[in-house]
This record gives sequence, C-alpha cells and structure tokens, in this order.
Amino acid sequence: MPKFKCLECKKEFELNKTDDKRCPECNSKWLQVLAGEISRGKSWSAKSFAVR
Repeated sequence: MPKFKCLECKKEFELNKTDDKRCPECNSKWLQVLAGEISRGKSWSAKSFAVR
C-alpha cells in the first residue's frame, strides 16, 4: 500500500489502490506520495483508436 502525506494538514496515512485519493482527516486531495507506487493508467502512446 502506498503511503501518503497530506500537504494541508501534514497527516501521514496509507490508502488501498481502490480507496478515494483524499486525506481521511481534512478530505483534501493535495497529497504527496512518500512510499510505494500508484497506478497511473496507460500512457498516451499505448492507447489505441480508429480513424475513419
């Protein structure tokens, strides 16, 4: 599980990958990743599309 630090209230906590990426203390979305990795999805070059 990645470890985060809230940039507003300075609380450190861990979240599962399925959890909402918000601080459980102040509900802020401004987080810093301290340890672990977070999934970022596919890169733009990996996405496929069709042009007609």
